[in-house]
Amino acid sequence: MEQKYFVHLLTVLLLSLVIVNCQQRRPDNNSTLKCYQCNSFYDKGCADFFDNRTYPLIPCKDNVTQCRKIIQENHWDVRYIRQCAVQGEIEYIVLNNNQRWCKERSGGYRTRLKICQCNNKDGCNTASHFDSFQTILSVAFCLTLLYELHKLTCLN
Repeated sequence: MEQKYFVHLLTVLLLSLVIVNCQQRRPDNNSTLKCYQCNSFYDKGCADFFDNRTYPLIPCKDNVTQCRKIIQENHWDVRYIRQCAVQGEIEYIVLNNNQRWCKERSGGYRTRLKICQCNNKDGCNTASHFDSFQTILSVAFCLTLLYELHKLTCLN
């Protein structure tokens, strides 16, 4: 009887994790997308490594379909701009299992520009290492639960 209770508890925990992870994804297309909106020229906290706990998600206008992160580099400065974006003609690339549309440009005076746009969840224009960490943590937790469940079924 105890083992069945434990198996049910593990199942509930696993389903809870899946539900929480799904709720962190971008809401349906009828919802207003929320993005981080800041510029490191005016606010140094906007640069990478970006601490999204200190910035509110700001609702975008109705015609906005994506969040954008721009990195401007030149020989004397690096600037980070996070903003709402109307979908443009930007190539689709998957970076670290993160759905982003990125394009890089080089210009004169040692200037580089990287523009990444995303629409898979609110606040997807944060620093990418937070998303990767959450994914790794979720997978590790699920694997641990499955291993414990397998051990229980093998004991019977």
